[in-house]
Amino acid sequence: MATESRPDGRRFGTTGFVASMAGRFLAMSWCWTIIWLTLWSVVPIVLGWSPAAVTGSSMEPSLRFGSVVLLDDGVDLDTIGPGAVVSYDDPGLPGMRVTHRVIEVETDGDRVVAFRTMGDANEVPDSTVVPVERVHGVARLVVPYAGLPKAWTASGQWTEFAAFAVLTLVAAIVSMDTLQRLRSGPDRGRRGRRRQTAAIGVAIAAMLGAPSTSAAFTSQTGDAGNDFAMTSQWFLDTIDRDAPVAHWRLGEAAGGPPVTVLVDDFETFSGYNTYGAGSFVSSTAQARSGTRSGLKTGNNDPNGGWKALPATVSGSFVFEVWVYRPSGFAGGSIDRLGLEDAGFNGYTFLVDHNGNRLGIDRRTGGSPSSIGTTVAFDPPEDSWYRLQLVRSGAALTLSAYDGAGTLLASTSAIDGTTTTFDRLAIHGGWDYYVDDLMVVQTNPTLVAVDRIGTLDGGYIGGPLLGQPGLMTSDGDTAADLDGIDDAVLIGDDALVNLSTRGERTTELWFEADSTSGRQVIYEEGGTVNGLNVYLDDSQLYATAWSQSTGWSTPLVTSTPIAANTAYHVAVALDAVTSRSLTLYLDGVPVASASKTDANAWNAHSDDGAIGVLNGGTQFHDGDSSASGSFAFDGTVDEVVLFNSLVSPGRIANHHAAGG
Repeated sequence: MATESRPDGRRFGTTGFVASMAGRFLAMSWCWTIIWLTLWSVVPIVLGWSPAAVTGSSMEPSLRFGSVVLLDDGVDLDTIGPGAVVSYDDPGLPGMRVTHRVIEVETDGDRVVAFRTMGDANEVPDSTVVPVERVHGVARLVVPYAGLPKAWTASGQWTEFAAFAVLTLVAAIVSMDTLQRLRSGPDRGRRGRRRQTAAIGVAIAAMLGAPSTSAAFTSQTGDAGNDFAMTSQWFLDTIDRDAPVAHWRLGEAAGGPPVTVLVDDFETFSGYNTYGAGSFVSSTAQARSGTRSGLKTGNNDPNGGWKALPATVSGSFVFEVWVYRPSGFAGGSIDRLGLEDAGFNGYTFLVDHNGNRLGIDRRTGGSPSSIGTTVAFDPPEDSWYRLQLVRSGAALTLSAYDGAGTLLASTSAIDGTTTTFDRLAIHGGWDYYVDDLMVVQTNPTLVAVDRIGTLDGGYIGGPLLGQPGLMTSDGDTAADLDGIDDAVLIGDDALVNLSTRGERTTELWFEADSTSGRQVIYEEGGTVNGLNVYLDDSQLYATAWSQSTGWSTPLVTSTPIAANTAYHVAVALDAVTSRSLTLYLDGVPVASASKTDANAWNAHSDDGAIGVLNGGTQFHDGDSSASGSFAFDGTVDEVVLFNSLVSPGRIANHHAAGG
């Protein structure tokens, strides 16, 4: 075996030599890592910054336990806004240093007098405000791990500190021995050992000497002037502190292709169950294809039959079936099929052969209630015709076609009551046949999810989903609308539009690809009562109106904007106290309008939309009922509704939290 000579003349194997050198390399790396971390922590002192060791973990992972945060002691505190991180003496805990994020600023005229703070990982803001005279500085840079010795000793973790001290001592001894062997001459070796020993000693002393910041209250910094990035969770926490009633993040990712769940030509009849007093059986009397079909007989709705789907359908679907109603029928005149859940909640179509109408029913425990618009329709009899019920998120569309594929009638509705479906249901009147039935699960991303859970919306058209979001602090995506037929339709809910309100704040982020023409970004209500945010040739408008409660004219606000620029918009309506509508752009109030009466903003059953006019609305130059018009061309992100008047400081916080 090959051998190597040691400096003292003794010999050892190659494996031992390699192991010895690796150990020496690791020991020296350990020592120099300590020295360099310390240099990073203390050199910025020449810039007027001071170090503080982090002795807690409430803001992990952004600022970890044992880091050193560097504070700018010379910053003008009057320039500090929400999102910045400041280090201060805690007013409620004498002798404790705290580093927290500013979430609100209190002023006296143009002068800042105090900050409201909060740790990013904490669930509530700090209990006391921080006077500016208690602030030591603003966080500018973080050096990871450099404060671990201080953090361990400050928090009583003596085992960890002892292990660090032993490892460092061993590494220092090995490093000094290595320096002695690598340098020629005993004097140079001694000088090298003394220099490294001194450097390590200074480094450890510096690590232990840095002032500490409280374990329970450590936070990251987040304003644009420093190097710490804000997090998605901090944005959501900031929004949630003001109790939103709906929040459409529009962050759905583009999904996969449609999936066929069920095809039934009734040539083999199986899996069907009786519902109520009705029946659904196999028949050879009529067939669109093959020799058999399904026959609904017996008592009127909701009696009939049902069949379990092979897989649960979520959100969006296409349900298609061919129907044959004989003329001269006796009894109930309505054909009703659809998709429902285990409690028989869901949606069915309504084809009335006596009343000559077409509509959509919501099913609750099997019982129907009409939703949307019921339209005139003279359905065929003694011939097969095709019905197609499409659910796109909360948007439902029912269409009827003849045997040649010609559209006979169509209607629509918005409803998000039921979102999952596990069965096909056959309801309705006496004696009609069905054949060539199909259920398809379509792209689940067609549901615009409300993260609060109040009211999901439904995408229409072909929006580009999963696009880069408009907030720098957040990785959640956004929806890109084409300005033609892309939009999100929003239905009715007591928290959104079906109750009279004294206050409402509406927020969203948008970026217009073009500012040409009139483009609706958000609207709810109709021409009598409602609220909207829209563009009109490089001008951003926000309008609110309530004719039902006697407002003489709409409240109209506006401000100029540019294309290809991301904006945060907030519209704050106080219909009773200040009687005003205030428009905010990027956290700053830019326009307002007021009225003389103190009447509230009335409830409105008209549906809403993101990116298009859904029903009617009021513009600055008059009203319009051109539903489906004025589509928005650009990206929309984070649409949030509050049934309260969010304060100017909190709106600024929302903008700062989004980056």
